[in-house]
Amino acid sequence: MTNSTAQPSAPFKIGDRVDTGACGAGTVIEVSQSSAVVELDKGDRGNFGLTHLKPSDTPKPANDNLNHRERLERLQKRYGGTLFETGHDTRLHGATVDGEAVSIGIGTDNRAFFYTPKTGRRPLDEPQPLGFINPAAWHGEPVPDRQWYIDGLIPMRQVTLLSGDGGVGKSLLALQIAAAGAMSVETLGLAPWAGEVLYVGAEDESDEFHRRLADIAKAHDRTLADLFMFRLLPMADMDALLSVPDKAGNMRPTPLWQDLTEYAAEWQPKLIVLDTAADLYGGDEIKRGQVRQFIAMLRKLAIEIDCAIVLLSHPSVQGMQSGSGLSGSTGWSNSVRSRLYLTADKEDPDRRVLTNKKSNYGKTGDEIKLRWQDGAFVVDDGKPSQAAGLLARRAEDIFVAVLSKLNRQGQNLSPSPSATYGPKVIAEHADAKGMSKRDLAAAMQRLLDAGTICIVEEGPESRKRKRLLVASEMFQRSDSN
Repeated sequence: MTNSTAQPSAPFKIGDRVDTGACGAGTVIEVSQSSAVVELDKGDRGNFGLTHLKPSDTPKPANDNLNHRERLERLQKRYGGTLFETGHDTRLHGATVDGEAVSIGIGTDNRAFFYTPKTGRRPLDEPQPLGFINPAAWHGEPVPDRQWYIDGLIPMRQVTLLSGDGGVGKSLLALQIAAAGAMSVETLGLAPWAGEVLYVGAEDESDEFHRRLADIAKAHDRTLADLFMFRLLPMADMDALLSVPDKAGNMRPTPLWQDLTEYAAEWQPKLIVLDTAADLYGGDEIKRGQVRQFIAMLRKLAIEIDCAIVLLSHPSVQGMQSGSGLSGSTGWSNSVRSRLYLTADKEDPDRRVLTNKKSNYGKTGDEIKLRWQDGAFVVDDGKPSQAAGLLARRAEDIFVAVLSKLNRQGQNLSPSPSATYGPKVIAEHADAKGMSKRDLAAAMQRLLDAGTICIVEEGPESRKRKRLLVASEMFQRSDSN
């Protein structure tokens, strides 16, 4: 998989004010190498070629040209109440927000709020005018390219769910991908979008991140000094909830989310990693509505600052058993546009498999085989790891030593499953040192293939029996005879 590691060059970025010519002024809300989607001041949207746009000094109209009264009339449709005007102000009295009787107004900062004498002012989400688009306006314009943080795996301006069993290394994998993007290097055969990164870790302390990032940098022939485009927020000892349900069960952003989005808007990362959903999501994971509201909140930020967001999660027991990697409501999978699942190999403790479980914009089912090595992941080339090789050699040494001892004692071991099956008898021997029957069975086959041990037949023709011998000892016996 390949991907450009540099942001496409364009004369405009999201949030820029532009003049479209006949359609008037507007604000850029999407941009590619050849075109931009502009939200026009007159309340429409259009896709314009970059060559047709010019910078504009025209200020953006406050809340789509709606005055305070018009805005309150929109709020009245949602929250009820009665409009009350004074000489210089308009308020909405008797409205109901989250089951509470309140007054609603527009503050001097041009933001809506609701108020009660007991609780004071609180910010109020304001319904925005629907941005209808006429696709005919796109006629003759180049189709915008789809952008990826990692080609085929992590789309830009969307939320990707990365799930994995506890201890499998999903946090390390996400940290490695983020670090590679910040260091502008490839990792695991993948090319992350080079640029600023923001990592929010709710499970580990700063010292743990220090150790992991040092190992990751070393694995890429870099140092920690090369992570100058990486920003880390460790929150293991803090309340990390980004959204919690209100009395009506609707998800509401927390003050932490407000602070985080303000920082993200200033830092402008190309990737935000949120680790993990269990610590950051305050709703009920089996309630689809709450899950979808939470993902929508994350997606809104991804669109606003033009980045990719990766949300880490733990699968349920059922999700692990089924291989789906899901937990709670299917709303998690249905709400995101890409979902990745990291699993461990039961035969090799250092091996992992990253599977693309869902991709609305590409192919699913692809696998990347990884291996843990010296504190980071590397691409698995199919060869056994150093640890696996040492374990295999230890099993072979134990098999030969115990087989030799038992043969000298006159105990015959069989190569076939039976009461005297070699791997079974050796696994139960005190000298096996905890080596499993399965590991010893694999060692027996390797030893047979190498000729280190052999199978001999003994007894009369009517009762032939097979037994295992150490090859070198068999030749010694033949010589002595």
